[in-house]
Amino acid sequence: MANSVLAAAESFRDWRLVTRLEGQHRAFDAAALEAVPQDKRDALNALIAEEARAGFQYCFERFPLYDQMKAGNTPSGALGQLAGLLGSDAFTGLLRKITDAPEDSFIDGQLTRYRAGHFLTLHDDEEPDLKRICAYVLNFTPEWNADFGGILQFPDKDGHIAAGFTPKFNSMTVFRVPVAHMVSAVPPFVTRSRYALTGWLRHGPEPRLPVHE
Repeated sequence: MANSVLAAAESFRDWRLVTRLEGQHRAFDAAALEAVPQDKRDALNALIAEEARAGFQYCFERFPLYDQMKAGNTPSGALGQLAGLLGSDAFTGLLRKITDAPEDSFIDGQLTRYRAGHFLTLHDDEEPDLKRICAYVLNFTPEWNADFGGILQFPDKDGHIAAGFTPKFNSMTVFRVPVAHMVSAVPPFVTRSRYALTGWLRHGPEPRLPVHE
């Protein structure tokens, strides 16, 4: 399945660049941004950088797989199979067993793509309204190395990196919420993409969710 998901992600075109501007979540059509004049893209990047200097910030591309599935817009092919994994007894049961979570807990998820310039600054995933129990990262990128950035990092209380996980194809990282972590920036010389399914095991009952880009 992992190879099929990778192939589907590489040919997928409906990505949204997500970031924060003036403290608010924003989403842009990633393909449409490619056609925007360079000076305007530079201006957007400057605003993204300004927000990062001020506090929490992120810049990467995503497809809200769980939200789309709940809205009845499940994609076909391998991405549809990946969406099915989110509601499967096997995957949900595994995360419940790891975390000793209750039977009414459920899993959400998004497909993510990190390219050159993308990053996720320090945060702990805690959102009281979302009732997150643990986070997971299921990697779909082969032959990625530490020089490419995009590393899931966990700093200690002194700010030193206590643990870091370079994406490994068809591997999963699970950690409880809240815990401070970040994804290191992908440097400008990288021409490849880092793909992953990321999301959370959450306390139930499972709500009806609106679609968010």
